[in-house]
Amino acid sequence: MKKVIVVLVFALSVSIMAQSPIGKGSLSLGGSVSFTSQSYDNSSGSQSTLMINPKAGYFFIDNFYTALSLSYVHLNFDGWNSDVYGFGPAVRYYFDAGKIKPFMGLGYNYIEQNHVSDSGNHITNEFIISAGLDFFIIDALALESSINYSFTSYKISDSRMKPVKSKVFRIDIGLNYFIY
Repeated sequence: MKKVIVVLVFALSVSIMAQSPIGKGSLSLGGSVSFTSQSYDNSSGSQSTLMINPKAGYFFIDNFYTALSLSYVHLNFDGWNSDVYGFGPAVRYYFDAGKIKPFMGLGYNYIEQNHVSDSGNHITNEFIISAGLDFFIIDALALESSINYSFTSYKISDSRMKPVKSKVFRIDIGLNYFIY
């Protein structure tokens, strides 16, 4: 009887240890930080932006991640400051290549900046295409880098003005902690 219990405990511990951080049932907690500084030709104006993006995700099937992403952006434009908040879903597909796990993803952010002008709130819809990799420092912690290309539509809620559309290229660095 003791041998059966020992064999069962060993088998269970091996199966738990063998599970992948990008396997079904795993949870991911992570995020990224970015900073930009921008100056304008023919103008003395400048702009700086601090962006913090925490996210939590779950692997419903192996290698396929779904997440909720939050956004905090602090803008400074020639002494004018504003804090902006947003949220949205994201999905990723990971390729299992040992300690380095490349991924491709899609995301969406809804961002609303309140009471910026007399015209109403500024509303941004952002669709994001990303590619990157997680480099596992230890079994459950990865350093993440990604390249992101966004299609944005920006409008003032009470304005008859057509939305302003832009494309943004961004590089992010962050950390991901996997619970599996």
